[in-house]
Amino acid sequence: MEHLGRVHAVIFAVGAAFDFIAGNKSRGPEWMSRNGLEWVYRLASEPRRLAIRYLKDNSRFALKFLGQLLSGRD
Repeated sequence: MEHLGRVHAVIFAVGAAFDFIAGNKSRGPEWMSRNGLEWVYRLASEPRRLAIRYLKDNSRFALKFLGQLLSGRD
């Protein structure tokens, strides 16, 4: 939010969307997608590439989020 109005660009986070559309990677089962678990399928299919990103980076985000939530900051 600190940069709102400063960066004049449109940014879309697409993740693996282009690979799915191109047929380079398969999507997870429908039930996993519906329940927000497609990341588990992707982690199981590419553990070396995604393990650090999912486990390290997402854990860091979750800890910072919880810290902010518990401190009462917006």
